[in-house]
Amino acid sequence: MNKLAIIAYLIISIILFASNVCFAQQNFTEDIQALRENQKINIPDTVLEDFIKGKLTTRVIVNLRDPFAKDPTFDQDSNIRDKSPAVSRPVRNLKALSVRRRLQTDVNAMQNRVIYAPDIGTMRITSRFKYIFGFSAEITLQGLQNLAKHPDVLSIDEDMLLHANLAQGIPLMNASNISSIYNGSGMAIAICDTGIDYNHPMLGGGGFPNDKVIGGYDTGEDDADPIDGAGHGTACAGIAAGTLGNTGDYIGGVANSAKLYALKISNTPNSGSAYASDMIEAWEWCVTHQNDDPSNPIMIISTSFGGGRYTDQANCDNASIAMTAAAANARAVGITLFVSSGNDGYCDAVGWPGCLSNVISVGAVYDAALGEEEIGWCVSENSCAPKLPTSGCSTGYYSLQRGRPDQVTVYSNTASFLSLLAPSNWAYTTSLDGGYWDTPYGFGGTSAACPYAAGAAAVLQSTAKARTGAYLTPDQVEAYLTDYGELITDSKVDITKPRINLENSTDAITSAPLLTTTAVSSITANSASSGGNVTDNGGLSIITRGLCWSKNSAPTISDTCVSETPAGGGLGQFSMKMTGLTTSTIYHVRAFATNGVSTGYGDEKTFKTNLYFYLWAIPAISQGVSP
Repeated sequence: MNKLAIIAYLIISIILFASNVCFAQQNFTEDIQALRENQKINIPDTVLEDFIKGKLTTRVIVNLRDPFAKDPTFDQDSNIRDKSPAVSRPVRNLKALSVRRRLQTDVNAMQNRVIYAPDIGTMRITSRFKYIFGFSAEITLQGLQNLAKHPDVLSIDEDMLLHANLAQGIPLMNASNISSIYNGSGMAIAICDTGIDYNHPMLGGGGFPNDKVIGGYDTGEDDADPIDGAGHGTACAGIAAGTLGNTGDYIGGVANSAKLYALKISNTPNSGSAYASDMIEAWEWCVTHQNDDPSNPIMIISTSFGGGRYTDQANCDNASIAMTAAAANARAVGITLFVSSGNDGYCDAVGWPGCLSNVISVGAVYDAALGEEEIGWCVSENSCAPKLPTSGCSTGYYSLQRGRPDQVTVYSNTASFLSLLAPSNWAYTTSLDGGYWDTPYGFGGTSAACPYAAGAAAVLQSTAKARTGAYLTPDQVEAYLTDYGELITDSKVDITKPRINLENSTDAITSAPLLTTTAVSSITANSASSGGNVTDNGGLSIITRGLCWSKNSAPTISDTCVSETPAGGGLGQFSMKMTGLTTSTIYHVRAFATNGVSTGYGDEKTFKTNLYFYLWAIPAISQGVSP
C-alpha cells in the first residue's frame, strides 16, 4: 500500500471514528434528555448526576406500585410526584404480625416481578425492603431506561449519600431528678449510625450481644456485626443510654438503664457516610425486631445522619417515597424517631431525613458556657448568620459565636417546622477503645442533640409506663416534649422552639402516687408501727400520706387511718404508729399517699397483735421459807 493510500485510509478512519463518537454523544444527550422528561424520574438532576459526570453506574431507589393503593398523581409544576402516604399508601395495621407477614409476601412478589423481568437487564440489588414496595440497586444508564419503562415501577429516586452530622446537658434539660427514678428501664433505643463499640465499659463491656447492647445489624455492609469503627455512633449511644458512671464529666446516658440496639448504616468499616437505602433498611429492621426482647421493646430510634436542604415538609416527604414510608411504618408500630436537623446553619431549612413529617427533628443549644472567646463554626453559604470566607471549612464559610448556656448554636439548622431543641456542645461522652470525648469542642453538633432527645424520650416513656401502665404513642411523646419545653429563640433568625425540659414533661403525666409499705414492727397487744416509701408523686405534690388498716384485706382511706401533711413534695420514707388495736387480732395495713389526682396505695402487710399477759403474785413455796 502506497503512502497516499495509507493517508487516505487514516483520514477515513478518523472521520468514521469521529462520526461514531458524535453519534454516541448525540444518543447519550438524547437519552439523558428523555430521562429528564420522564415522569417516573423523581428530581432528575440528582438521579442523572453520576451519568452526566461520566460514571458508568449510579445508585437508585426504585419505588414499585402498591397493588392495593390508588395511583399517585403528578404535579407538573413541581416536577415531583405526589407520593404522600395519604394518597399512595393504604392504611395497614403493622402492629399485627399477620398484617406484617402478608405485606412482606406482597412486597416480595412485586419485587420479584420487576427484578426478574426479562427486559430489565443486569443490575446489582443493594437492598430489598420488607414493608415498602421497592428496592435499591446500582444500575447503568440502559438499566435506568429499562426500569423507567416497566409498568410496575412507580418512580425512581436517587439513593442519596448521607453524612454523620453530658454532665452539663442532663441538668440543662432538667433531667437529673426524674432520670434517677425513671431511667429508661424496660425499653430499648436503636442507634442508627456508624455502629456501637459494644466493648466500651459503659456500653456493655464486651461481647455482642451483651447486657447493654442487646442486638443489632450492619445494614451498610450487610454484616451481622455492627461494631463501630468511626466513633460517631458510639458517642451517640453514650449520650442516649450509657451506663451510669462518674468518669470526668461523664455521668452516664440520659436513660442510663435503657437497652441499646446497634444499627450500623455506614457503608465502610470506618466511614461516616451512609446510603439512604441502608438507613431505610435499618429503620425496617427495627420494626421487624421491635419485640425480639419483649421486656425491652424498641420504642425509640436515634439517627444523627442527613444531608440536603428542605424548606418545607411536603417537598421533603416527596423526595423519597421509600424513606417517607419507612418513617411512617416505624411510627405506626409505636416507635418514635429522632433525627438531627443538620449543621449547616440554615435559617429556613432542615436536612433530610430530619425534615420528614413522621420524625422529630432536633436542633442544638449549648449545654454550658464555652468561655469568653468567640468560636468559629463552619456554616453553609446559604446560612443567614453573619459569616466569613475560609478555606478551613468544606462549605467555604464560618460564623463566629460566643457559646452561652441554652443559646441555639449558630450551625444548628432552624426552620418553622423544626420540632425541638436539645443540648449539644460540647458533650462528654463515650469514644472508641474505652475512651471518652473529653477535649474542648469535641463531640457535639446536632448529632449530639439528637441522642439527648432520644434518651429524654426513653425516660418519658418509662415514666408513662410506670404511672399509667401503658407507653405513649409517638404523637404523645412529641406533644409532651414540645408542649412542656423551655422556649428558646434562635439568635440568627426570629424562630422560637422548645428546648426539652424533661421534669416538666414527666410531671405532666399525672397519676396516683406510687409507693411501698414498710414491714410492720414494734407489735404489742394494742399497737404496731409501719410506714411507707413514696417513690413517685405522680407528677404532683403529695397532699397527705399515712397508713390505713383493717381486719379485712385491702384497707383504704375509708377505713381506720393515721396521716400527715408532708413537707416538700412528699417523696421519700415515713413511719407512723397504729394504736387502738384489738388484742390477738389479724390486721391488714397499707401505706397511702394522695396528690391532686388520686390516692395511691402501697403493698399490703399482714400482722397479728399480741396477747395480754397478767402477772399474778403467786406465793413462793420453798423449804424453810414462809409465804
